[in-house]
Amino acid sequence: MEAIFPARCLGCQRRGVALCGHCRPHLPRLPQDVCSRCATRRFERGGCLGCRRLSPTITSIRAAFAYEGAARSAVLTLKFRSGRYLAPLMGELMRETLERRPVRAEVVVPVPLADGRQRQRGFNQATLLAEGVCEAVRGTLVADLLTRDDRPPQSTLSAARRLRNLEGAFRCARPSEVRGRRVVLVDDVVTTGATVSACADTLAAAGARRIWVVTFARDL
Repeated sequence: MEAIFPARCLGCQRRGVALCGHCRPHLPRLPQDVCSRCATRRFERGGCLGCRRLSPTITSIRAAFAYEGAARSAVLTLKFRSGRYLAPLMGELMRETLERRPVRAEVVVPVPLADGRQRQRGFNQATLLAEGVCEAVRGTLVADLLTRDDRPPQSTLSAARRLRNLEGAFRCARPSEVRGRRVVLVDDVVTTGATVSACADTLAAAGARRIWVVTFARDL
């Protein structure tokens, strides 16, 4: 597919490169004043909306970029526009974030897709990104640990309905693989936090000792 339709730079749309040297420094880094736990903006008087929405089982979120501009284009291209070729670059950028704020975990788990959606897409984008961060966190990828029921897409629902939509949607296939261990949960983008919260609750119920989320982009 890439040979037929050559990659375009995510920033300037120049053909032949996924991200050119000029645009790379201008990717939308997270602002310095975001919350160290949920990676969203703080209110003027302290506190933040993100932590209120996030499951208490999550230690913190490590996000490479704000979900806007070229970073948003990367996520959408990866998932919906035959953009699998972007996964190595996105994984590299996530590793750079983990170099600045390291995490160490024994197990790396991608947020799963429902079986029908994965067959339709042909891959799970979270698994591709998880492959890119395993070395950085010194963990082992367990791609099929979490399973997911087929529910309406989260992107079509309001924040409140997203929480209800995910109740009981995830299962841990082999609890013994996370029991007593530190886990990194990987996804392409965190918006309301409902999906990663539901996954983290499932991992915690299976006995995970500590859970971090590593994502390419965070909706602020």
